[in-house]
Amino acid sequence: MEMLNSVSLLLANDFWTIIIDFFARTIVNYGWAIIVFTICLKLVLSPLDVFQRVSTQKQSRVMAVMQPEITALQEKYKNDREKLNQETNKLYKKYRVNVGGMCFTMLITMAISLIVLFTLYSSIRSYGNEKLYTTYQDLDNAYIEAQTEYATLTDADLSQEEYIAQAVRIKYDEISEQNSWLWIKNVWKSDTNTSQFVDFDDYADHFNLEGEERDNARVRYDSIVSTIVGDGRDNNGYYVIMIFAVLVSFLTQFLSAKLLAPKGQKMNLTNKIMLAVIPITMLILAMTSNVVFTLYIITNSLMTAIISTIISLVLKRINKNKDDKDLLLKSRNVEVVEYSRNYKK
Repeated sequence: MEMLNSVSLLLANDFWTIIIDFFARTIVNYGWAIIVFTICLKLVLSPLDVFQRVSTQKQSRVMAVMQPEITALQEKYKNDREKLNQETNKLYKKYRVNVGGMCFTMLITMAISLIVLFTLYSSIRSYGNEKLYTTYQDLDNAYIEAQTEYATLTDADLSQEEYIAQAVRIKYDEISEQNSWLWIKNVWKSDTNTSQFVDFDDYADHFNLEGEERDNARVRYDSIVSTIVGDGRDNNGYYVIMIFAVLVSFLTQFLSAKLLAPKGQKMNLTNKIMLAVIPITMLILAMTSNVVFTLYIITNSLMTAIISTIISLVLKRINKNKDDKDLLLKSRNVEVVEYSRNYKK
């Protein structure tokens, strides 16, 4: 219940959009702002990743050592399930394996990740829709203001149509500084061949435009779109981010499965299934989400891969040093025993 209340609080107070707006005001571009925001958020949450990875790696090493004994027990008590469970529990206690604790750690980390994902998705989606309306409304206001100003001019070098078009383009360039990103014309829409502008009927319904007011707004809409687009196609994007999202999610899942698997152990069936399911899920998310959220999931996936790789390399180094130390101590003990035997002779 407390978790649900926390989620409701995040959504009610527009927690994420306030933070993203702060980054956008600092960086002056929503595309780059969401990337920097995601990096900062991932670094803040990285202690959870470190804790989970350390715990999982430790348990995986112990389970690898236990596996021969577990196999022997399964063979010995294959016809006595109750006895097998008792002996397996004794083995867990012997090696101090806490399966419940490991699952609890994973569940906590997963719960926090899902809360962040779903609240961000909801906030960015609703905020993005509102941005589409207000972005076009700014262009519409610029059109109306230019039309009014032209009527008061006594000496104008441009025709009314040219004067209004110039004002609309200036306003569009001003807005695009925040809303465009690389080849994307409007980050509040998807990276597809869709128009960068909000659909007129949706816009008119949103602001409750009716009758003559709606007809006049439609004339302005057609004029504004033709002024910005010209004779070219109004493609907002070219599906590049979607393809990149699939590749990054596949790479992240592959690295995760490889890095967490004990040395010499092949990828299990669950990881193979996830290797196909997660990229498909990311493709669907990217196709149905605006570019801002897609950039979030791509950056988050890349950061996860980088952090996981660093943690894995550090743990492997630590474990290797520990194994070398244990091997050295073992060899010294053998030497002492051999020396003792020779001395007695």
